[in-house]
Amino acid sequence: MRTYVASVIIVLCCVLETTTATGLDGLFAARKKAGRRGNVGVRYAMGDHQQECTPGSKYKYANSSCNYLVCKENIYELAHCEDGKGVTESFRRIDTSMRYPCSRFAAECRKTLEEKGVVETNVQVCGLDLVFIIDMSKSISDVDKMKVRSFVLQIIRSLQLGSAFTLVAGSTYGAEVHNFLKLSSYNRGTEMVRAASNMEMNPKRGTATWLALQEAREILLSIKGGRRKGKKAVVIVASDGVSHPHSMSKETIEQAELLKKPKSYDPETGAPTVFLLDLPNNKEQLGEDESGKKLPKAELDKLKELKDKEFAAIPSKPEYRYNPESFDDLEKFIIPILRKSCEDL
Repeated sequence: MRTYVASVIIVLCCVLETTTATGLDGLFAARKKAGRRGNVGVRYAMGDHQQECTPGSKYKYANSSCNYLVCKENIYELAHCEDGKGVTESFRRIDTSMRYPCSRFAAECRKTLEEKGVVETNVQVCGLDLVFIIDMSKSISDVDKMKVRSFVLQIIRSLQLGSAFTLVAGSTYGAEVHNFLKLSSYNRGTEMVRAASNMEMNPKRGTATWLALQEAREILLSIKGGRRKGKKAVVIVASDGVSHPHSMSKETIEQAELLKKPKSYDPETGAPTVFLLDLPNNKEQLGEDESGKKLPKAELDKLKELKDKEFAAIPSKPEYRYNPESFDDLEKFIIPILRKSCEDL
């Protein structure tokens, strides 16, 4: 009996050692492999991320007098103080808090009538195949990335979602593309919101705009990817700078033109209407590259020229390019974009 028990213990120890040494690595390797499909450089990130919110801190400073970040379902989302109220000086200093931060009277936080408006009913139910292409490169700060994500979520929540109305797809990118949602993924709005909430926000360093545009055309806007015949498609691109490496700028322009060409798609679907949000670039304003290295004026001028050429090629019309002065201004463009998206339906 003692010999039998000893043998069992030895076998268990061997199994546990094998699992610890190789099994877990194999499991994570398999999950990593399963998470990659399609083109090289394209990654799919559909699962839940780790908790983003600071423990014990419901509210976070958003580098703004009139706005703040609030923890909702383990992620921070941008929120606004009441009309005429702003965050307190103490909240600015401590950065995070459990106490509601908007108790200061602030004239600068008065809202205009347009800002108080809501999305019209005919826009809510017009029915689109809506695709987001979101730059999450290192030149955008973590707080500003949260604001961009809040902008995406606010648009999604503004629309009537479902197979009879609007379906949503989207990706984020740095050096790689991470698709967080396909048109064919979900029919329920809550599932679409959850997938968008889990978008990848810290990709590898780089700005592969050409790859993101190509992925949208070949996968997200394909019939196989869920594109519906007879439904208008709209693409919202948000980026703050020129492609990196800069040698790929020409490829970005070529992919932007292909994205808008009707011949790139099935005749029963057609080309999408493309909007561009030209995001503020703090690094550019400081004369730095993504790593914070100071650049000579001649190089800065060259990069601005490349950026202007790229950004001119992306939207369907010049007036479909929007230039928010700050990341807090993003929501101001929701109604104009949705109005133009639905005006011919």
